[in-house]
Amino acid sequence: MAIVLTISSLPSSYSAHQAPPISFQTSMIHRSSPESPLYNPNATPANLSRMAAIAAKTRRTYIARHKAGHSVDGGGWAHPDAYTSPMTPFGIYQGEYIIRYSIGSDPPTETYGIPDTGSNLIWLQCLPCYRCYTQNIKYFDPAKSSSYSLISCNDKICTRNPKAHCEPPDGYCHYNLTYVDKSMTSGNLATETLTFGDENSPSHMAQLYDMVIGCGHYNIDNREGNKGATGPPGVVGLSWSRSSLIGQLGFNRFSYCASPNQDRNKGHSLLKIGSSGALITGKETQTPLYSFRSGLYFLNVTDLMVDGERLNIPPALFSRVPKGSRGTFIDTGTTFSMFVPGAFDALVEYINTVQALQEQFPIKDSVFDLCYADISFAPKVTIMFENLNFELSKENTWEQIEPRKYCLAILRGDRANIIGMSQQKNVNVGYDLKNKVISFKDMACPLMK
Repeated sequence: MAIVLTISSLPSSYSAHQAPPISFQTSMIHRSSPESPLYNPNATPANLSRMAAIAAKTRRTYIARHKAGHSVDGGGWAHPDAYTSPMTPFGIYQGEYIIRYSIGSDPPTETYGIPDTGSNLIWLQCLPCYRCYTQNIKYFDPAKSSSYSLISCNDKICTRNPKAHCEPPDGYCHYNLTYVDKSMTSGNLATETLTFGDENSPSHMAQLYDMVIGCGHYNIDNREGNKGATGPPGVVGLSWSRSSLIGQLGFNRFSYCASPNQDRNKGHSLLKIGSSGALITGKETQTPLYSFRSGLYFLNVTDLMVDGERLNIPPALFSRVPKGSRGTFIDTGTTFSMFVPGAFDALVEYINTVQALQEQFPIKDSVFDLCYADISFAPKVTIMFENLNFELSKENTWEQIEPRKYCLAILRGDRANIIGMSQQKNVNVGYDLKNKVISFKDMACPLMK
Protein backbone atom coordinates (compact mmCIF):
# COMPACT_ATOMS: atom_id res chain seq x y z
CA MET A 1 0.00 0.00 0.00
CA ALA A 2 1.37 3.38 -0.93
CA ILE A 3 -0.43 5.56 1.58
CA VAL A 4 -1.31 4.33 5.04
CA LEU A 5 -2.23 7.52 6.87
CA THR A 6 -4.76 10.30 6.45
CA ILE A 7 -5.36 13.49 8.37
CA SER A 8 -9.01 14.38 8.76
CA SER A 9 -8.95 16.53 11.87
CA LEU A 10 -6.60 19.35 11.02
CA PRO A 11 -8.26 22.70 11.63
CA SER A 12 -9.16 24.89 8.71
CA SER A 13 -7.23 27.75 10.29
CA TYR A 14 -3.99 28.18 12.17
CA SER A 15 -4.35 26.54 15.57
CA ALA A 16 -1.02 27.30 17.20
CA HIS A 17 -0.55 29.22 20.45
CA GLN A 18 0.18 32.41 18.52
CA ALA A 19 -1.87 34.14 15.85
CA PRO A 20 -0.79 33.45 12.28
CA PRO A 21 1.09 36.11 10.35
CA ILE A 22 -0.91 38.31 8.03
CA SER A 23 1.44 37.41 5.18
CA PHE A 24 5.02 36.48 4.42
CA GLN A 25 7.23 35.81 1.45
CA THR A 26 10.15 33.55 0.67
CA SER A 27 12.53 33.13 -2.24
CA MET A 28 12.09 30.43 -4.86
CA ILE A 29 15.58 29.38 -5.89
CA HIS A 30 16.06 27.95 -9.37
CA ARG A 31 17.38 24.40 -9.18
CA SER A 32 20.30 25.33 -11.47
CA SER A 33 21.45 28.20 -9.27
CA PRO A 34 24.72 27.57 -7.39
CA GLU A 35 22.76 28.51 -4.26
CA SER A 36 20.45 25.53 -4.69
CA PRO A 37 21.23 22.25 -2.87
CA LEU A 38 20.22 20.54 -6.14
CA TYR A 39 22.85 22.38 -8.19
CA ASN A 40 24.91 20.12 -10.42
CA PRO A 41 27.75 21.96 -12.18
CA ASN A 42 28.17 19.07 -14.61
CA ALA A 43 24.56 19.00 -15.82
CA THR A 44 23.98 20.56 -19.23
CA PRO A 45 20.77 22.45 -20.07
CA ALA A 46 19.89 19.68 -22.52
CA ASN A 47 20.28 17.02 -19.82
CA LEU A 48 18.15 19.00 -17.36
CA SER A 49 15.42 19.58 -19.95
CA ARG A 50 15.25 15.93 -20.92
CA MET A 51 15.19 14.80 -17.29
CA ALA A 52 12.34 17.22 -16.66
CA ALA A 53 10.40 15.84 -19.64
CA ILE A 54 10.88 12.25 -18.47
CA ALA A 55 9.80 13.21 -14.94
CA ALA A 56 6.69 14.97 -16.27
CA LYS A 57 5.65 11.87 -18.17
CA THR A 58 6.17 9.77 -15.05
CA ARG A 59 4.30 12.20 -12.82
CA ARG A 60 1.24 12.24 -15.10
CA THR A 61 0.46 8.59 -14.26
CA TYR A 62 0.86 9.18 -10.54
CA ILE A 63 -1.34 12.28 -10.64
CA ALA A 64 -4.02 10.56 -12.72
CA ARG A 65 -4.50 7.98 -9.98
CA HIS A 66 -4.40 10.60 -7.25
CA LYS A 67 -6.86 12.81 -9.14
CA ALA A 68 -9.28 9.93 -9.48
CA GLY A 69 -9.25 9.47 -5.71
CA HIS A 70 -7.51 6.09 -5.81
CA SER A 71 -4.55 5.06 -3.75
CA VAL A 72 -1.49 4.78 -5.94
CA ASP A 73 -1.43 1.02 -5.68
CA GLY A 74 -4.84 0.99 -7.34
CA GLY A 75 -6.76 -0.28 -4.35
CA GLY A 76 -9.81 1.51 -2.99
CA TRP A 77 -10.90 5.11 -2.67
CA ALA A 78 -8.76 7.59 -0.85
CA HIS A 79 -9.98 9.79 1.98
CA PRO A 80 -10.36 13.47 0.98
CA ASP A 81 -7.28 14.42 3.02
CA ALA A 82 -5.29 11.25 2.43
CA TYR A 83 -1.60 11.57 1.75
CA THR A 84 -2.04 10.35 -1.79
CA SER A 85 -0.51 13.55 -3.09
CA PRO A 86 1.40 13.37 -6.36
CA MET A 87 4.63 14.69 -4.94
CA THR A 88 7.59 15.27 -7.17
CA PRO A 89 9.20 11.92 -8.11
CA PHE A 90 12.54 13.09 -6.76
CA GLY A 91 14.32 9.92 -7.84
CA ILE A 92 14.13 11.19 -11.42
CA TYR A 93 13.96 14.95 -11.23
CA GLN A 94 13.56 17.48 -8.45
CA GLY A 95 11.45 20.23 -9.98
CA GLU A 96 12.40 23.68 -11.24
CA TYR A 97 12.47 25.56 -7.94
CA ILE A 98 13.19 25.01 -4.27
CA ILE A 99 12.49 27.17 -1.23
CA ARG A 100 14.62 27.71 1.87
CA TYR A 101 13.20 27.68 5.39
CA SER A 102 14.25 26.84 8.95
CA ILE A 103 12.85 24.13 11.17
CA GLY A 104 12.99 23.64 14.92
CA SER A 105 14.48 25.77 17.67
CA ASP A 106 17.52 26.17 19.93
CA PRO A 107 18.79 26.81 17.28
CA PRO A 108 16.68 26.29 14.12
CA THR A 109 18.11 24.21 11.27
CA GLU A 110 18.21 25.64 7.75
CA THR A 111 16.71 23.33 5.15
CA TYR A 112 15.00 23.35 1.75
CA GLY A 113 11.85 21.93 0.21
CA ILE A 114 10.23 21.73 -3.22
CA PRO A 115 7.15 24.00 -3.29
CA ASP A 116 4.47 21.75 -4.72
CA THR A 117 0.83 22.67 -5.37
CA GLY A 118 0.20 18.97 -6.01
CA SER A 119 1.30 17.87 -2.53
CA ASN A 120 -0.64 17.74 0.72
CA LEU A 121 2.18 17.35 3.24
CA ILE A 122 5.29 19.17 4.49
CA TRP A 123 8.03 16.58 4.98
CA LEU A 124 11.82 16.30 5.17
CA GLN A 125 14.55 13.75 5.90
CA CYS A 126 15.34 13.44 9.61
CA LEU A 127 17.84 11.84 11.96
CA PRO A 128 18.17 9.13 12.99
CA CYS A 129 18.40 7.89 9.41
CA TYR A 130 17.52 4.24 9.21
CA ARG A 131 17.94 4.82 5.52
CA CYS A 132 18.36 8.23 3.87
CA TYR A 133 19.43 9.28 0.40
CA THR A 134 22.24 11.78 -0.08
CA GLN A 135 21.49 15.48 0.30
CA ASN A 136 23.93 18.39 0.17
CA ILE A 137 23.02 19.88 3.55
CA LYS A 138 22.88 18.36 7.01
CA TYR A 139 19.89 16.30 8.04
CA PHE A 140 17.44 17.70 10.55
CA ASP A 141 17.92 16.21 14.02
CA PRO A 142 14.63 16.51 15.95
CA ALA A 143 16.39 15.46 19.19
CA LYS A 144 18.14 18.84 19.20
CA SER A 145 14.93 20.85 18.84
CA SER A 146 12.94 21.76 21.96
CA SER A 147 9.83 22.51 19.88
CA TYR A 148 9.61 19.10 18.16
CA SER A 149 6.68 17.00 19.38
CA LEU A 150 5.58 13.60 18.09
CA ILE A 151 1.86 13.05 17.40
CA SER A 152 0.57 10.16 19.48
CA CYS A 153 -1.88 7.50 18.45
CA ASN A 154 -4.34 8.99 20.94
CA ASP A 155 -4.26 12.38 19.25
CA LYS A 156 -7.45 13.26 17.37
CA ILE A 157 -5.42 13.50 14.16
CA CYS A 158 -5.02 9.74 14.43
CA THR A 159 -8.10 8.62 16.34
CA ARG A 160 -10.62 10.30 14.05
CA ASN A 161 -9.42 8.48 11.01
CA PRO A 162 -9.80 4.73 10.53
CA LYS A 163 -6.81 4.66 8.18
CA ALA A 164 -4.39 6.23 10.65
CA HIS A 165 -1.19 4.25 10.89
CA CYS A 166 0.19 3.72 14.38
CA GLU A 167 3.08 1.61 15.55
CA PRO A 168 2.14 -0.27 18.75
CA PRO A 169 5.73 -0.39 20.07
CA ASP A 170 6.07 3.40 20.26
CA GLY A 171 2.45 4.58 20.14
CA TYR A 172 3.05 7.35 17.62
CA CYS A 173 1.49 8.25 14.28
CA HIS A 174 3.46 7.34 11.17
CA TYR A 175 3.23 8.28 7.51
CA ASN A 176 4.36 6.39 4.42
CA LEU A 177 4.55 7.88 0.91
CA THR A 178 5.51 5.81 -2.12
CA TYR A 179 6.18 7.41 -5.49
CA VAL A 180 5.57 6.10 -8.96
CA ASP A 181 9.33 5.74 -9.55
CA LYS A 182 9.54 3.56 -6.38
CA SER A 183 11.19 6.29 -4.35
CA MET A 184 9.59 6.62 -0.94
CA THR A 185 9.62 8.35 2.43
CA SER A 186 8.39 7.04 5.75
CA GLY A 187 8.56 8.32 9.30
CA ASN A 188 6.77 10.11 12.12
CA LEU A 189 4.08 12.75 12.02
CA ALA A 190 4.99 15.53 14.41
CA THR A 191 4.45 19.19 15.17
CA GLU A 192 7.30 21.66 14.86
CA THR A 193 8.17 25.33 14.43
CA LEU A 194 8.87 26.46 10.87
CA THR A 195 10.39 29.81 9.89
CA PHE A 196 9.98 31.24 6.40
CA GLY A 197 11.29 34.47 4.92
CA ASP A 198 14.37 36.59 4.54
CA GLU A 199 16.47 37.51 7.59
CA ASN A 200 17.40 40.75 5.83
CA SER A 201 13.71 41.70 5.69
CA PRO A 202 12.17 40.88 9.10
CA SER A 203 8.78 42.28 8.10
CA HIS A 204 8.46 39.51 5.54
CA MET A 205 9.46 36.71 7.91
CA ALA A 206 7.06 34.33 9.63
CA GLN A 207 7.60 31.94 12.51
CA LEU A 208 4.93 29.25 12.39
CA TYR A 209 4.29 27.18 15.50
CA ASP A 210 2.87 23.67 15.93
CA MET A 211 2.86 22.91 12.21
CA VAL A 212 2.18 19.26 11.31
CA ILE A 213 5.12 17.80 9.40
CA GLY A 214 6.40 14.42 8.28
CA CYS A 215 9.83 13.57 9.70
CA GLY A 216 11.25 10.94 7.35
CA HIS A 217 13.58 8.37 8.90
CA TYR A 218 13.39 5.85 6.06
CA ASN A 219 13.77 7.38 2.61
CA ILE A 220 14.67 5.83 -0.72
CA ASP A 221 15.83 7.64 -3.84
CA ASN A 222 15.81 5.31 -6.84
CA ARG A 223 18.96 6.99 -8.19
CA GLU A 224 21.04 5.86 -5.23
CA GLY A 225 23.20 3.73 -7.51
CA ASN A 226 24.19 6.81 -9.51
CA LYS A 227 27.48 8.24 -8.30
CA GLY A 228 27.10 11.78 -7.05
CA ALA A 229 23.29 11.78 -7.16
CA THR A 230 21.68 14.02 -4.55
CA GLY A 231 18.05 14.62 -3.74
CA PRO A 232 16.00 17.43 -2.20
CA PRO A 233 15.76 17.52 1.60
CA GLY A 234 11.97 17.37 1.32
CA VAL A 235 8.73 18.87 -0.01
CA VAL A 236 6.55 21.80 1.06
CA GLY A 237 2.97 20.94 0.12
CA LEU A 238 0.89 23.86 -1.19
CA SER A 239 -2.26 22.01 -2.26
CA TRP A 240 -5.88 22.94 -1.53
CA SER A 241 -5.81 20.56 1.42
CA ARG A 242 -6.05 21.11 5.17
CA SER A 243 -2.73 19.38 5.76
CA SER A 244 -0.66 21.55 3.36
CA LEU A 245 1.18 24.71 4.40
CA ILE A 246 -1.66 26.82 2.96
CA GLY A 247 -4.36 24.71 4.60
CA GLN A 248 -2.80 24.61 8.06
CA LEU A 249 -2.46 28.39 8.09
CA GLY A 250 -6.00 28.86 6.82
CA PHE A 251 -4.78 31.34 4.21
CA ASN A 252 -6.92 32.01 1.17
CA ARG A 253 -4.38 33.76 -1.05
CA PHE A 254 -0.89 33.08 -2.34
CA SER A 255 1.07 33.91 -5.46
CA TYR A 256 4.41 33.38 -7.14
CA CYS A 257 6.27 34.81 -10.08
CA ALA A 258 8.86 32.38 -11.43
CA SER A 259 11.85 33.91 -13.17
CA PRO A 260 14.15 31.64 -15.21
CA ASN A 261 17.07 33.60 -13.74
CA GLN A 262 19.83 31.37 -12.33
CA ASP A 263 22.28 34.14 -11.33
CA ARG A 264 22.22 34.39 -7.54
CA ASN A 265 23.75 37.85 -7.72
CA LYS A 266 20.55 39.10 -9.35
CA GLY A 267 18.32 37.46 -6.76
CA HIS A 268 15.58 34.84 -6.72
CA SER A 269 11.89 34.56 -7.55
CA LEU A 270 9.27 35.15 -4.86
CA LEU A 271 6.55 33.02 -3.29
CA LYS A 272 4.09 35.27 -1.43
CA ILE A 273 1.64 33.80 1.07
CA GLY A 274 -1.21 35.64 2.77
CA SER A 275 -3.92 38.17 2.02
CA SER A 276 -1.82 41.34 2.17
CA GLY A 277 1.22 39.94 0.37
CA ALA A 278 -0.13 37.76 -2.44
CA LEU A 279 -0.59 39.48 -5.79
CA ILE A 280 -3.92 38.68 -7.44
CA THR A 281 -4.18 40.70 -10.65
CA GLY A 282 -7.34 42.18 -12.23
CA LYS A 283 -10.48 40.42 -13.42
CA GLU A 284 -9.31 40.53 -17.04
CA THR A 285 -6.46 38.16 -16.02
CA GLN A 286 -8.60 35.74 -14.00
CA THR A 287 -10.22 32.39 -14.61
CA PRO A 288 -12.30 30.28 -12.17
CA LEU A 289 -10.53 27.83 -9.90
CA TYR A 290 -12.06 24.48 -8.98
CA SER A 291 -11.09 21.82 -6.48
CA PHE A 292 -12.21 18.30 -5.70
CA ARG A 293 -11.26 15.71 -3.11
CA SER A 294 -7.66 15.49 -4.31
CA GLY A 295 -6.76 19.06 -3.31
CA LEU A 296 -5.43 19.80 -6.80
CA TYR A 297 -6.15 23.18 -8.40
CA PHE A 298 -8.39 22.60 -11.42
CA LEU A 299 -8.97 25.05 -14.27
CA ASN A 300 -11.53 25.02 -17.07
CA VAL A 301 -9.80 24.99 -20.49
CA THR A 302 -12.24 25.41 -23.36
CA ASP A 303 -9.94 25.20 -26.41
CA LEU A 304 -6.50 26.02 -27.84
CA MET A 305 -5.66 28.65 -30.44
CA VAL A 306 -2.72 28.82 -32.86
CA ASP A 307 -2.04 32.19 -34.48
CA GLY A 308 -5.54 33.28 -33.47
CA GLU A 309 -7.27 30.26 -35.04
CA ARG A 310 -9.30 28.06 -32.71
CA LEU A 311 -8.54 24.37 -33.05
CA ASN A 312 -12.12 23.42 -32.04
CA ILE A 313 -10.94 20.65 -29.78
CA PRO A 314 -13.88 18.75 -28.25
CA PRO A 315 -14.55 20.25 -24.78
CA ALA A 316 -14.80 16.75 -23.31
CA LEU A 317 -11.01 16.38 -23.72
CA PHE A 318 -10.47 19.15 -21.17
CA SER A 319 -13.39 18.45 -18.85
CA ARG A 320 -13.25 16.46 -15.67
CA VAL A 321 -15.47 13.41 -15.97
CA PRO A 322 -16.71 10.84 -13.42
CA LYS A 323 -13.98 8.96 -11.57
CA GLY A 324 -11.59 11.83 -12.15
CA SER A 325 -10.16 11.16 -15.58
CA ARG A 326 -9.14 14.10 -17.75
CA GLY A 327 -9.70 17.59 -16.39
CA THR A 328 -7.02 20.31 -16.33
CA PHE A 329 -5.05 21.46 -13.30
CA ILE A 330 -2.03 23.64 -12.56
CA ASP A 331 1.01 22.05 -10.94
CA THR A 332 4.26 23.64 -9.71
CA GLY A 333 5.85 20.18 -9.46
CA THR A 334 5.57 19.54 -13.22
CA THR A 335 8.00 21.36 -15.51
CA PHE A 336 6.32 20.95 -18.92
CA SER A 337 2.59 21.20 -19.58
CA MET A 338 0.78 18.19 -20.97
CA PHE A 339 -2.42 17.74 -22.95
CA VAL A 340 -4.32 14.52 -23.52
CA PRO A 341 -3.64 12.86 -26.91
CA GLY A 342 -6.61 14.30 -28.83
CA ALA A 343 -5.81 17.88 -27.79
CA PHE A 344 -2.05 17.50 -28.13
CA ASP A 345 -2.24 15.89 -31.56
CA ALA A 346 -4.49 18.70 -32.86
CA LEU A 347 -1.98 21.27 -31.59
CA VAL A 348 1.00 19.52 -33.17
CA GLU A 349 -0.79 19.05 -36.48
CA TYR A 350 -1.56 22.76 -36.76
CA ILE A 351 1.97 23.81 -35.77
CA ASN A 352 3.41 21.41 -38.33
CA THR A 353 1.18 22.90 -41.02
CA VAL A 354 2.33 26.45 -40.25
CA GLN A 355 5.98 25.47 -40.00
CA ALA A 356 5.83 23.57 -43.30
CA LEU A 357 4.88 26.82 -45.02
CA GLN A 358 8.26 28.14 -43.85
CA GLU A 359 9.94 24.94 -45.06
CA GLN A 360 10.60 23.93 -41.49
CA PHE A 361 10.02 20.25 -40.76
CA PRO A 362 10.17 18.26 -37.49
CA ILE A 363 13.43 16.74 -36.32
CA LYS A 364 13.59 13.76 -33.99
CA ASP A 365 14.44 13.83 -30.30
CA SER A 366 14.75 10.96 -27.85
CA VAL A 367 12.38 12.55 -25.32
CA PHE A 368 10.48 15.55 -26.71
CA ASP A 369 7.51 15.06 -29.01
CA LEU A 370 8.05 17.93 -31.47
CA CYS A 371 11.29 19.75 -32.35
CA TYR A 372 12.55 22.09 -35.07
CA ALA A 373 15.87 23.55 -36.09
CA ASP A 374 14.36 27.02 -36.54
CA ILE A 375 11.37 28.60 -34.76
CA SER A 376 11.84 32.16 -36.05
CA PHE A 377 8.37 32.15 -37.58
CA ALA A 378 6.74 29.56 -35.31
CA PRO A 379 3.06 30.29 -34.60
CA LYS A 380 1.76 31.70 -31.32
CA VAL A 381 -0.06 29.32 -28.98
CA THR A 382 -2.93 30.48 -26.77
CA ILE A 383 -4.60 28.50 -24.00
CA MET A 384 -8.28 29.40 -23.84
CA PHE A 385 -9.39 29.28 -20.22
CA GLU A 386 -12.89 30.09 -19.03
CA ASN A 387 -13.14 33.92 -19.32
CA LEU A 388 -9.45 34.24 -20.24
CA ASN A 389 -7.34 33.74 -23.36
CA PHE A 390 -3.72 33.37 -22.25
CA GLU A 391 -1.15 33.68 -25.03
CA LEU A 392 2.14 31.94 -24.34
CA SER A 393 5.37 33.78 -25.04
CA LYS A 394 7.84 32.15 -27.39
CA GLU A 395 10.11 31.43 -24.40
CA ASN A 396 7.22 29.64 -22.67
CA THR A 397 6.33 27.65 -25.80
CA TRP A 398 9.72 26.36 -26.91
CA GLU A 399 12.68 24.86 -25.06
CA GLN A 400 16.11 25.18 -26.62
CA ILE A 401 17.80 21.79 -26.26
CA GLU A 402 20.77 22.27 -28.56
CA PRO A 403 22.10 25.20 -30.63
CA ARG A 404 19.91 24.13 -33.57
CA LYS A 405 17.14 22.26 -31.80
CA TYR A 406 14.04 23.83 -30.27
CA CYS A 407 11.41 21.53 -28.79
CA LEU A 408 7.78 22.21 -27.92
CA ALA A 409 7.61 22.75 -24.15
CA ILE A 410 4.27 20.93 -24.07
CA LEU A 411 4.16 17.15 -24.00
CA ARG A 412 1.70 14.47 -25.03
CA GLY A 413 -0.18 13.50 -21.92
CA ASP A 414 -2.29 10.55 -20.92
CA ARG A 415 -5.49 10.97 -18.90
CA ALA A 416 -4.90 14.47 -17.52
CA ASN A 417 -4.13 17.95 -18.79
CA ILE A 418 -1.49 19.72 -16.70
CA ILE A 419 -0.32 23.35 -16.78
CA GLY A 420 3.36 23.13 -15.83
CA MET A 421 6.01 25.62 -14.78
CA SER A 422 7.50 26.13 -18.26
CA GLN A 423 4.30 27.92 -19.25
CA GLN A 424 4.42 30.02 -16.05
CA LYS A 425 7.88 31.59 -16.45
CA ASN A 426 7.79 35.37 -16.01
CA VAL A 427 4.10 35.12 -15.20
CA ASN A 428 2.59 36.23 -11.90
CA VAL A 429 0.23 33.44 -10.86
CA GLY A 430 -2.18 34.39 -8.07
CA TYR A 431 -4.44 31.96 -6.19
CA ASP A 432 -7.54 33.41 -4.53
CA LEU A 433 -9.15 30.46 -2.76
CA LYS A 434 -11.92 32.48 -1.13
CA ASN A 435 -13.24 33.78 -4.44
CA LYS A 436 -12.13 30.63 -6.27
CA VAL A 437 -10.20 32.34 -9.05
CA ILE A 438 -6.63 32.21 -10.32
CA SER A 439 -4.90 35.03 -12.19
CA PHE A 440 -2.18 34.96 -14.87
CA LYS A 441 -0.26 38.13 -15.69
CA ASP A 442 2.85 38.35 -17.89
CA MET A 443 5.56 40.45 -16.21
CA ALA A 444 9.26 40.69 -15.54
CA CYS A 445 9.26 38.85 -12.23
CA PRO A 446 10.73 40.87 -9.34
CA LEU A 447 13.72 39.24 -7.68
CA MET A 448 14.73 39.17 -4.02
CA LYS A 449 18.43 39.12 -3.15
